[in-house]
Amino acid sequence: MEVVAAAAPTARTVLEVRDLTVTFTRAKKAPFTAVDRVSLDLAEAEIVGIVGESGSGKTTLGRCVAGFQAPTSGTVRTGTLLAPERAGERAGRPDVQMVFQEASTSLNPRLVLWRSVAEALSGGRSTSKALRDQAVTELQRVGLTTEQAGKRPAEVSGGQRQRAAIARALASGAEVLVCDEAVASLDVSVRAKILNLIERLRQERGTSFLFISHDMGVVAHLADRLLVMKDGRVVESGPSAALIADPVDDYTRHLVAAVPALERDR
Repeated sequence: MEVVAAAAPTARTVLEVRDLTVTFTRAKKAPFTAVDRVSLDLAEAEIVGIVGESGSGKTTLGRCVAGFQAPTSGTVRTGTLLAPERAGERAGRPDVQMVFQEASTSLNPRLVLWRSVAEALSGGRSTSKALRDQAVTELQRVGLTTEQAGKRPAEVSGGQRQRAAIARALASGAEVLVCDEAVASLDVSVRAKILNLIERLRQERGTSFLFISHDMGVVAHLADRLLVMKDGRVVESGPSAALIADPVDDYTRHLVAAVPALERDR
């Protein structure tokens, strides 16, 4: 039976995924299906967590939503069809952006942070003083200072780089951020600050998030709803609190049992 994670009925839907399948061909081996007929909706200002162990298909799903991976079949829509025509083709779509585990993936190491954000604001066409001021303002909105805005990625901390990556994604006009293990490499205290930033952006700007993680505790704390993935399929979905309190699928029970009791209670 297909599991569809429906958006909140009173909110505007900003992302619609239907029957998404990704199958990879392999030399001298049988094809491998990384994502198997996954459907989900994401509402404005909603955070949906996608959780599962390594190899469950959650990152491939996120890459399809962001346009880095072409699906074998199915559709991804944010008002227009988002699926690239050819595998590996990166289609331009400012309404969905991806935030990676390592922020340096999306930040040019040679540019100071405000210039990376300015590129997203202008499409790389201008570096005027007005644009610089606007880029610095975007960085300040995610908690960075004017001084930090003038530093290169290697000159700031991991948490500060992640804030800059989020600012760059938002500067492009994104309505949806796909966060792929975005806090996994950060210290606990820094991780909490980034999670609080995500919550604030949701409330203040109405940004929607697909938050991908192997850590059920982190995702359950942040997300409104959860999708549990195993072997490319969604095996269970529902409101975070209800799913944590009373999981139906054995695999979900396994993931919940791995979360320390203190985190489950919180």
